[in-house]
This record gives sequence, structure tokens and C-alpha cells, in this order.
Amino acid sequence: MRQSLRLGRFAGVDVGVNWSVLVIFALLTWELAELVFPTGPSGSASADDWVAALVASVVFFFSLLAHEVSHAIVARHNGVGVRSITLWLFGGVAQLESEAHDAGADFRIAAVGPGTSVGLAGLFVLFELAASHAGAPGLVVTTLSWLWKINLLLAAFNLIPAAPLDGGRILRAGLWRAWRDKARASISAARAGRVFGVVLIALGVIEFAYAGWYGLWPALLGWFLYSAAGVEERVARVRGSLGHLVVGQIMTPNPPAVPGRVSVVELVDRYLWMYRGEAVAVLDDNGWLAGVLPLVALRNVPPERRAFTTVAQLAAPLASSPVVRVDESVGVLMERMGRFPGVPALVLDGARRLVGVVGRGDLERSAAFRTMAPPWPRQPAWR
Repeated sequence: MRQSLRLGRFAGVDVGVNWSVLVIFALLTWELAELVFPTGPSGSASADDWVAALVASVVFFFSLLAHEVSHAIVARHNGVGVRSITLWLFGGVAQLESEAHDAGADFRIAAVGPGTSVGLAGLFVLFELAASHAGAPGLVVTTLSWLWKINLLLAAFNLIPAAPLDGGRILRAGLWRAWRDKARASISAARAGRVFGVVLIALGVIEFAYAGWYGLWPALLGWFLYSAAGVEERVARVRGSLGHLVVGQIMTPNPPAVPGRVSVVELVDRYLWMYRGEAVAVLDDNGWLAGVLPLVALRNVPPERRAFTTVAQLAAPLASSPVVRVDESVGVLMERMGRFPGVPALVLDGARRLVGVVGRGDLERSAAFRTMAPPWPRQPAWR
């Protein structure tokens, strides 16, 4: 999930929002002002209602941020790096650099989010009781009441045992501990997520048929959960089938090393004629490794600009590219690739020389072959 606006750093983690937050923020503010808080004549919204709705929406998004920050803090405490936190249309997401190393850590990282939301709900209950006791205006009490209810609802929804919700992570942790098989547990949690996604889509369609556009929200949410769970299941299958291999067994060997000053036209004409890999290495003016260029990026260059666009302009710099040794495990490879989504990995040998690249296609093809082929040869092909 891309950040459209960076808000800063909280607890040492980059925090931002995606543009889609504006959609849900506007809809939520309108619904609160027009349907939940109206205090004007004949149930119409007053200026005070709009102010209360705006404040409640802002506080709610800070509650979402607290939920995600709690995940990040516990993840880092358990040795899992956190790349960023992004608020978007369906809430928030903390992008972890790797997965938990044991079932206990997996459970703690997942459970702290709903726990934080429950804690915030309890805090707003206390605020509501104090405001009511102090004789505060009814609109203030109503706003605080809505805030504790929405946080409790957020916690309850996230505890549904279906990936990628927190409840799905908790389910995975429990199955992982019971079965001693992380891949199998991840696949089961992801399948539960896909089932729940289908249920939400069906409920949304039914609601749309009887109540109009209100049914679109659960249907869209269900589609997102179904899609995300499907991705998690595929990743889990790849991890399970390739976990015992090393990078040298799945990489595309001997990728072209292209000077950064080369144009896209020259790259295609001179370097890619017989190459079937997903990426090429990019060199600086001194001949040192400077980054990696996913060849899919070439599609985004308009034909009229290809003679003037250089490889260096399109490449991911070395600091933003995953780098692995040829003898490291595929599990390590996938963790590092997870830190830089969409960027192929550069593979180096013991002398720090470039010997290969690994893209998403390499992982998927190797996983597919792994399920069909006899046991992989003991001696990797790169030796």
C-alpha cells in the first residue's frame, strides 16, 4: 500500500496515509453529522453536529493509528522489522519486513492490535461517564459514546479468525503451535480469510438489493479480504515448497550488467535479445554495481521517450534493492524481498561478484516445479 502523504515517524516507524483515506474520512464525517449526531430541528444537522463529526472522525483515525503502532512496537520487540504504517480506505496496515520466528511472537504481534482497541474503548467509556457526571452537553457525551463503540467494533471485527485480519494471525499462531508447521497453518488461516471474504461479498450483494448503495461497503471489504487472503495462501505455499532450498538453486544466472547511461532502446537492442530473465543489474560510471532494473518497468516508458530514458532513471538503487548470497536459504531471500516489494533480488557469490537475480517469477516457477518434479538435486546448479 503506497503512501500518498507522509505524516512523520511514530515510535521510530514511518507513518503515512493513502489518498483513499480521504474517501472514508469524508463519508464517515457526513454519516456522523447527518445520521448519528443530528441535534437541529426535525433531526437536521447543525453546525455543532458537523464539528463533533469532524472531531470524532479525526480521533477515530488516531485510534486506528494507535492500533497499528501497537503492532509495530511489539513486532520490533520480537525481532521483526517494521517498514512503515499506512492508513487507507479499509483502515490501516503495518508493513513488516519479515514474519515472526515462532508461534508465540506471531500471537503477541497479532493480539496487541485488538487489545489496544479494547483499551481505547475502555478509556472512552471512562471519558463518557466523567462527561455525563459533569453535566457536559449531550453532543459531547454522544460523541464519546460513539468513539468507544466504534473502537470495540474494530476490535471485534479484527478478532474474526480469518487472515489477513488479526484474528487470522491469532488462528495461524495457534495452528502453528499445534501442528509445528508454519506453512500449513498459514494456508489454513488464509483459506478461512477467503471464506469470510465470500460471506461478506454475499451479504453486501443482499444488502445492496434491499438497502441500496450501503451494501457496497461490505462487498468491497469482502473482495479486499478475499484477494489479500489469496495472496497470503500463494506466498505460504511458495515458502512451504521452497523453504529447504538455497538461492543458487532458483535464481536466473548470469544476468546482463548494464551501464546506467544506456538508453531503453539500446538496452533492448544490445542486451535483451537472448535474455529471458526478469531483471538486469545496473552499473555506475565506474563499473560498480549500482542497482537493479525490473524489466517490467520498461512497459511504463512511452515509445517516444525510450531513446531518451536511461536505465539509471528506471532502476531501483542498490540501497533499495534486496541483496543475498548464493548460498543463503530461500526463506532469507523472501524476507529480504519483502522489505522491498516489487524489486528483484541481486545474488552475489562469496567474492561479492554478481552471479544471478531472483524475481517473483523465479519463485513461482520454482514452487510449481517443486510440486511436480522428483526431489531437487543435492548439488545446486550454480556450483
